[in-house]
Amino acid sequence: MTILQQVLLAFAAFVLFIFAIRLVFALLLHLQLLPILVWLGVGRIYPQWAAEHPFVFYGVLAFFGLLALSCWLRPVVEWVQERQMLRLAERQIKNDLHRANAEGRTITGFQLCNGVPIPEYGD
Repeated sequence: MTILQQVLLAFAAFVLFIFAIRLVFALLLHLQLLPILVWLGVGRIYPQWAAEHPFVFYGVLAFFGLLALSCWLRPVVEWVQERQMLRLAERQIKNDLHRANAEGRTITGFQLCNGVPIPEYGD
């Protein structure tokens, strides 16, 4: 292997290492795990302080853990709320159709007003 190939290989390895570090930090930040790891690192650097103040150390660690958990569960909660709203709107549309049918009226369409379907009657 020539000197030029060795230099290019070392440069490629360095660039790959930098890319991998950036990718790991981006993933940790996106998953909200970076603050937890930093706080655990503080506990490793200052073990005497962490042992003398366990309530503060584990309290902040629990706070970061709950923050990460809330960030992970937010999309699930939003999805459940959206499904409930769709079911409620569907139920309301069915009730409006049954009521219009019982009254002998026809519904030509629906308009959404603040997420609530309002029937349009074509008498």
